Amino acid sequence: MKRNMMAIILVLCLMGTSLAGSEGLLPSLTDTIGKPMPSLGEALGRYPDNEISNGDGSNTEVFQGVTETDFNTFSIYLSEQGATLADYQAAGTSFSASIQVEGKTISFTYDTQTLEATVTYPKGTYDEWLDYAKTQFEAAVQLLNAQKSLLGSVNTDEGIAFILSIPNYSEYRPAAEYLEAHPELAAAAAAAREAKLTPYKTVGSIVTFGTYPQTASGTDKTPIEWLVLDYDAATNRALIISRYGLDAKLYNTESIEITWEKCTLRTWLNNDFLNAAFTAQEQKGIVLTTVDNSTSQGYSGYSTNGGNNTQDRVFLLSYAEANKYFDVQDYSVNGSRNNKKSRVAPTAYAIEQGAYTFSRNETADGTAAGWWWLRSPGYRQDSAAQVNDDGSLYFSYFDIVHTAVRPALWINLESDIF
Repeated sequence: MKRNMMAIILVLCLMGTSLAGSEGLLPSLTDTIGKPMPSLGEALGRYPDNEISNGDGSNTEVFQGVTETDFNTFSIYLSEQGATLADYQAAGTSFSASIQVEGKTISFTYDTQTLEATVTYPKGTYDEWLDYAKTQFEAAVQLLNAQKSLLGSVNTDEGIAFILSIPNYSEYRPAAEYLEAHPELAAAAAAAREAKLTPYKTVGSIVTFGTYPQTASGTDKTPIEWLVLDYDAATNRALIISRYGLDAKLYNTESIEITWEKCTLRTWLNNDFLNAAFTAQEQKGIVLTTVDNSTSQGYSGYSTNGGNNTQDRVFLLSYAEANKYFDVQDYSVNGSRNNKKSRVAPTAYAIEQGAYTFSRNETADGTAAGWWWLRSPGYRQDSAAQVNDDGSLYFSYFDIVHTAVRPALWINLESDIF
């Protein structure tokens, strides 16, 4: 029965079932050395019990004592990475699967009785990671030893940064053993990392993450500035929204009744924008979020059905969230039109794409403000809520292209990319 339940978990996860709150796990390869391949070692937080170099150039990792929780965590990760199940066979207490990831195939086996799991990586992928890990580790140790010889002590930050830059460094045995033997370095690395993360945990601070065109020519890759709106200490996750309007897009390309779930702006944010703004490695730090589209998230004066909840990596704020974080209120409310806190300036690129600005209303830093979309519906389902240039709530019909886009997302600060 246990084997059957675990088989069902694997099939469901690999067919694309999304689980709210699940955490992505880091791949074995960085963007500089190839497409990512899933790592069971990172899922378990330890290196394999055995590593086998096969005659055909592939490599197999063997893990003992893999529990159902471990197995499920790995399955969720594969699902979030867009993996698909190519083949599945069960026999007795074990099963095997061929899993397609980024156009490559990894083989996975698991025995529910012995709790042994193996992951076989195709030729090239594992060796590339080992070569990269070896180079980074040796450079780090050389630097640390040189500092100790010259100064009698080490400046831990730079050397440890090398080691921590190894994808799945805890799975690379020499690096893991080095840090185990030098707990003071591990402690210093943890302190340096915490100092780096402090701005991401501080509501109201400005942080950078990803890149996007921001000049009129659109040929640049400028770091995106984000405003920290919220921090959840329990999960170590932060909610951020772009400081500026980054682009100008229609809420939906057709003027029909539609909700956030089906609109083209949502598709664009979670595909085109996501891939343009963030590397594959950076995307591992973006949380797949359950987005609330209930009527309570919209403006009560409209009382328009917001449709089904969605699972998004990138989204727009709802009216309720804009009210919570920016004090946005309907334009008819006294004082709502003098709200500089909610005003935003589009970038030069967004203006070039059609975003309007109005010199009559300025942002807190004295820049002409524009409109920006919310995901909540407007007066009817053929319109969507927006924040006006004066900082108040109004709505626009879908054929309005002059409204800027301020993406929002939750980031997982447990990810090694931060």
